Amino acid sequence: MSGNRDDVLRIGHLVFWGGEGSDGFFIDAEGFEGWSDAPNTRTEEVNLDDGDGSYDSTEFYEPRIITVSGLCIAGSAERLEHWRNQLFTVLQGRKQIFGNYQGARQFVYGRRFGQPKFQTIVPGSLARYQFQIRCANPRKYGERVPTTVTGPNQSQSIYHRGNFNAYPTLIVRGTMPSYRIEGPNSTWQIARAVTPSTPHTIDNFSGVLYENGQVPLSSITSGVGWSFPPGRIFETHRLIPDSGSGTLETVLYDTFI
Repeated sequence: MSGNRDDVLRIGHLVFWGGEGSDGFFIDAEGFEGWSDAPNTRTEEVNLDDGDGSYDSTEFYEPRIITVSGLCIAGSAERLEHWRNQLFTVLQGRKQIFGNYQGARQFVYGRRFGQPKFQTIVPGSLARYQFQIRCANPRKYGERVPTTVTGPNQSQSIYHRGNFNAYPTLIVRGTMPSYRIEGPNSTWQIARAVTPSTPHTIDNFSGVLYENGQVPLSSITSGVGWSFPPGRIFETHRLIPDSGSGTLETVLYDTFI
């Protein structure tokens, strides 16, 4: 991430630039690791009792670890201290982190991992920094996939241009005492009323239903979340009210690993 001021990492209000500059955070030529690489994998290995090797078990990706290091440049001691404080401020809590790397604009969700460093090299003008971000969900997200809002019993066409399975978020609006949503290989059965003032949001990754940002109890009576592999078109997702009427909107992003 060097030599181009358009190459940017952004966490909250703080920008980490590629290339060179006179004020702010700048990333070393080799100071941006873990963003474009696939994370490590894990598997549960069981040796064959009476043969060579082990059973062929499924592999899963571990959390993504992103390491960022470089120089912080300032025009005064006060300005350098300002940048130090800003760095430690944005590294608090879970964040949506945006990257523009080699022309690909993507984002992840992560938290600070380990101890960040901010070491003064030249008092009042130059410091070296380093920090790590741990993304418990190792996926990276790109452009939002164009989708349509459909009414009851209407199918949606789903397609994304990533390289990894993408989990959709479903937004249900209308007036229905209960309903179900048919997916490609599962069905959500929702036993909680949706009204014009209380739309529902269903996260297929976690299997959680949100109502106005809150998590209702005893809402989803059955179903398993589903995802979409890249590069294939699916005719799927149908809202089926038990009574009343509503609409279904699918939120999906190009998903990468």
